[in-house]
Amino acid sequence: MNAVITLIEKGTERRIEAPVGSKLSQVLARAEVALDLPCGGHGTCGNCRVSVNGEACLACQTIVESDLQLEKLPQEGMSIVGGQLPVPSARAPMFARYGLAVDIGTTTLCAALLDKNGQLGHTARKNPQTSFGADVISRIEKSMSGYAGQLAGCLAAVISEIADELAAGAGIPIAEIDAAVLTGNTTMLHLLTRQDCTPLSRAPFAAERLFGEYTEGSELEIPSLRGAKVYLPRCPCAFVGGDITTAILASGLCESRGSAMLVDIGTNGEIALWHEGELTCSSTAAGPAFEGAGLSCGTYATTGAIDRVWLESGKPCCSTIGGGCAVGICGSGIIDALTVMLELGVIDETGAMADTDNFELRDGICITDKDVRKIQLAKGAVRAGMETMLESLSLAKDKLEVLYIAGGFGSRMDLKNAAAIGLIPEELRGLTKVIGNAALAGAALILGDKALAAQSEQLIGRAKILPLDSSPAFTENFMEYMAFE
Repeated sequence: MNAVITLIEKGTERRIEAPVGSKLSQVLARAEVALDLPCGGHGTCGNCRVSVNGEACLACQTIVESDLQLEKLPQEGMSIVGGQLPVPSARAPMFARYGLAVDIGTTTLCAALLDKNGQLGHTARKNPQTSFGADVISRIEKSMSGYAGQLAGCLAAVISEIADELAAGAGIPIAEIDAAVLTGNTTMLHLLTRQDCTPLSRAPFAAERLFGEYTEGSELEIPSLRGAKVYLPRCPCAFVGGDITTAILASGLCESRGSAMLVDIGTNGEIALWHEGELTCSSTAAGPAFEGAGLSCGTYATTGAIDRVWLESGKPCCSTIGGGCAVGICGSGIIDALTVMLELGVIDETGAMADTDNFELRDGICITDKDVRKIQLAKGAVRAGMETMLESLSLAKDKLEVLYIAGGFGSRMDLKNAAAIGLIPEELRGLTKVIGNAALAGAALILGDKALAAQSEQLIGRAKILPLDSSPAFTENFMEYMAFE
């Protein structure tokens, strides 16, 4: 027996048939209605709030029992960390009136509106493509299976909404935004431009398009930017994207006199090393765990997320973003929580949990044994990538002058705890500089000085690429750094 769901969205109605007894979130996923489930559908993050017959509920916890009327409810804005972006130079801006910088992350989009005097406003949104899969591999597969238009369309739509929001906040007409820099990893830029993703799906993983090019908002079908010139930064290779290019610009990595490393910790852990006047780039698939996705009680760095955990009189204490009840735990909170669990003996160096399969923090938010394993995989991949790159150049860690940590997750991360679980080397903790969303900051710099676009293309064009997927050294390091020691 089927029920009829009448979905009301943006003034239009759509009818969806579903078997009685089905979970609403699963019905909507099959109908390609975008919902975000970073908690894995456990009902803790609140990101799938909908209105069913006028009453708010969670789609992942609602069973279809009869015909119903459904509306998606707006979500609270995500927090963006890292403070003001660098003020763009007025000597040769890419824009005539206003410019938009966007970092298209696999999990999160961050954006800033700028004029010739600096930043006017910033915002962040969840990447709507998460409804097609949490990582780039699943989205590549979806694109190749006939969903390329939907993947590009939902991304273009959210960029358009971001532009509208920032323009309204600044009190300017949307048409005044006449230029944009859209950075992101190679897969995100492929999906946005409807480029065939097949070469990214199989060996030798050589992208046919590495960008470093100008286009128009109308070509990308972004309504609010249809009259704007758009620049897509150069990607070093298929598995290292334009976001590391712009992060390198913002960090000043290649201006270092000595050796320096940049690690952008996100769904894709991208690594750049400047040594003896040469740039080497690589990346490792960390997965979305550091951004809270896929964990039993995981969520993004948004209001109500547990972002800090510490011990007080032998008991775990937590803080949440914005205060109030906890709705989940984000990446920085997970790092802290694992450190506390190690100190209490709840887990040992192998990650095994003693006498339990979950550890409660507060308000029903727990860390499970499966969560521990996912973080082990993520942190093992990032650390192994760092170690393998240093080994490939026979560079000892004590020869590094600075380690830059970029990304929204890195901005909230406690460096002492990150070293305690082995995510970063203890001997580099004192040399580590957290630089926030460097990918977005670098996009803003290009907006402010269009000469940086050509300069970055030349720099990235000379970069050496270190593939890790076939590296025995990486595999050995990965197994070693899975442990919490």
